[in-house]
Amino acid sequence: MQSSPPYRPVCPGCGEPLGTYEPLWRIAPDVGAERTSWLRLGPRDATLESLWHLDCAEDLGVEGG
Repeated sequence: MQSSPPYRPVCPGCGEPLGTYEPLWRIAPDVGAERTSWLRLGPRDATLESLWHLDCAEDLGVEGG
């Protein structure tokens, strides 16, 4: 039986998967914009947020990024 690889969110800016330890911007109604990493994120409603590579958000002028 083959198991599927663990889910890794992708950056809306470049479409590449987010690395576990790399810095990113989390943009969500409950926090606005928060600099964090995927590893540090705990349980949350992922349907209400977007996770961006730090550089992608800054390059594209995403508010908070």
